[in-house]
Amino acid sequence: MGKVSSRENEILEVLKKRHKLSMTEIITLFDISDSTARRLCVSLEKKEKIIRGFGGIYYSPDVTSLKTEYSYEILEGENAAEKSQIGAFASELVEDGDIIFISGGTTVAQFSRHLAARIQQGLVKKLLITTNSVINAETLAPFTKVLLIGGEYRPQRRDVAGFLSERTIAGVHFNKCFLGIDAIDVDAGLMVFDVETGNLDELVSARTDTKYILADSQKFKKKSFISYSKITPSHVIVTDKKVDPEIVRQGSLNHIKILVV
Repeated sequence: MGKVSSRENEILEVLKKRHKLSMTEIITLFDISDSTARRLCVSLEKKEKIIRGFGGIYYSPDVTSLKTEYSYEILEGENAAEKSQIGAFASELVEDGDIIFISGGTTVAQFSRHLAARIQQGLVKKLLITTNSVINAETLAPFTKVLLIGGEYRPQRRDVAGFLSERTIAGVHFNKCFLGIDAIDVDAGLMVFDVETGNLDELVSARTDTKYILADSQKFKKKSFISYSKITPSHVIVTDKKVDPEIVRQGSLNHIKILVV
């Protein structure tokens, strides 16, 4: 086995355990230069062993599954009552003058519907709203100004993502964001099915003071492809009453804020 192949295998072994490695971590852990680290990552990506994304690389046991596991149409009807309850509660967390980002997702779409009603009733004013979701934009635009960022349109998610989306967000700061999630684990963190969603949510989160994760209780029972972030003190998880009390207890022990509504 050549030196390059050996180093690639070493990176993969660490990545399998950590799920994500930043370029800085690769350089430090393996005592290699920036250019060598990038060459190794490019080689591993070509072999479909990893996925390169914002801030680092992700382990890829099955690259072909990335964009086939999410369907907005299917998920829209699942746990609809719980998602509406979460959305209604979360909409009341928005205050006059907030600068917010709203991601895609069926639970977040319910949040947008309830927020639109509050704006229409004059209960909240002077908002600056940015979203990557076509659904959210259509729901909110009749009642307030909305910035729909550019990017590659993804019909299975009814949103946009990718390089152009990330470029739009790079220079912006939000005081609150409301993010959907594909799966969640109090230990593994926040998980999504595809790297583009993880990249954008990670970038938004880094530019937001308080991050609200809107997740119906079923999301705690799923495992997803990419864990893009640990749950930090600046995250607040909003979920429904069907959540396992043990998850809430474990979250509390880990100093994770979980609001059950």
